[in-house]
Amino acid sequence: MKKRPVVILVLTAVCFCLGFTTVVLGENTDASPIPSVLQLFPESGFSSWLNPNRSQQTTVLIVGVDRMDSPDPGLQAIWLLTMEPPNNSVVLSGVPINLDLVSGANVTLQSFFGWTPEGTVAPPFLEALERALRVEIHHVAALDRTAFASLIDYAGGLPIEGDLGFPVGSQVLTGEQVLALLSVFDGDPAGSTRLQASVLEGMVPQVASLGANPELQPLLELEGTHAVLSTNTTQFAVLLSHLLPLDPERVEIQVILEPIP
Repeated sequence: MKKRPVVILVLTAVCFCLGFTTVVLGENTDASPIPSVLQLFPESGFSSWLNPNRSQQTTVLIVGVDRMDSPDPGLQAIWLLTMEPPNNSVVLSGVPINLDLVSGANVTLQSFFGWTPEGTVAPPFLEALERALRVEIHHVAALDRTAFASLIDYAGGLPIEGDLGFPVGSQVLTGEQVLALLSVFDGDPAGSTRLQASVLEGMVPQVASLGANPELQPLLELEGTHAVLSTNTTQFAVLLSHLLPLDPERVEIQVILEPIP
């Protein structure tokens, strides 16, 4: 069972790819086999995956921060990973860090973000997120930029399509190369979250290619210093064991642009 936590860590890394897709994949990529690539809210209505009445679903909050060794890490990405039995479907829901909770009052999710002395996400942020999205968060996973770069490399890198306009040496970007491009999209959280969703489209097949029993030692070395889980790895293994190997056809990606009424 110790080999099972890989999915949560790798998917966490994927979720942290801020705004990279416009450069790498483009807005209308067809590189991924995922059937339902992107749903933008509120245009198409709110997904039933975040319905609190679906009591059997399990939701993991995935938080990306700049540096885990900082006493006050900066929030960089918010994603929810929701698993639904009996078909083991997975929904990844991106939320802009500046999601407006009170219209006209400049009260955003980011304003609630904080870090406890124990090195975990502070409860007020979790409570604000649950109220805004009408969802119950069961587990929390956080990682910083160092972990992100390492995990992208672990998954095999981010495949690129088309000409980036500068040499990269191969058709797959390393974690460090992805990090170097993240700042291009600073200042537009909603746009960045849309782009993160498209990055997921390109990375999910990479995660699926890892198979059912990948070697976990490089990932385990990140825990405590660059990545934090709200429960121990054994509990995450039990939670996620049925997802391995990951089936891209059962992965849905969406973006939430407004609180759910």
